[in-house]
Amino acid sequence: MKLTTIVKDYLTFNRMEQRGIFVLLTILFLLVISNEVVPFIVTPKSVDLSGFEKEVVVFEKEVRIADSLEEQARKSKYKKFRSYPANPGKDSSGNFKPYPKEAFVIELNSADTFELQRLRGIGPSFARRIVKYRERLGGFTEKSQLLEIWGMDTSKYNAIREHLIVNPDSVHPINLNTITFKELLAHPYFPFEITKAIMLYRKDHKKFVSAGELKNIKAISDSAYRKMIIYLKVE
Repeated sequence: MKLTTIVKDYLTFNRMEQRGIFVLLTILFLLVISNEVVPFIVTPKSVDLSGFEKEVVVFEKEVRIADSLEEQARKSKYKKFRSYPANPGKDSSGNFKPYPKEAFVIELNSADTFELQRLRGIGPSFARRIVKYRERLGGFTEKSQLLEIWGMDTSKYNAIREHLIVNPDSVHPINLNTITFKELLAHPYFPFEITKAIMLYRKDHKKFVSAGELKNIKAISDSAYRKMIIYLKVE
């Protein structure tokens, strides 16, 4: 087969095919032109950034205020520190004068662990121990009860007692006629033998008429009675 024949067979188009090729080329041409021309004709919609700019201004202002307050607090703390004498000096007897103590008072029945850590020698662990013991008691009636907590000695107690007060109205008393064996046993002032004796007494007498009936129980000494009576009620 001749080359001219092959070319003629594959590159010769009838009228319908010629029209189709023309339409296709026209579409391609228009697409190319539109891609180049349309961006210059169509103006992109502008974005209003005024609201965002206002937020930025407010944020920067708040940051400046916060920085200023922090700087003032730092200066105030430094000034307070500087107000203490580098050398406290000596009194008339020749002894060095102590640095002034920070004056603050903590109410034991409402203080949280963070407040308790302000006390000298009381860290996070010991603060949690105090709160846990307070919950077991139902509240402190006097600050000396801190000496009942494991790890609290006389020297540590004496170092913090001036900063402590107790509101006894915050104590939650136990109802002798409804308390369960397990709940009463969880209280620090009611060991197993005493708890057992109280429950047997209540069972035999149906109920307590008054908390003073505990004096009738032989297992309860006078000293134990004075400690526990504050935490008891009868309803």
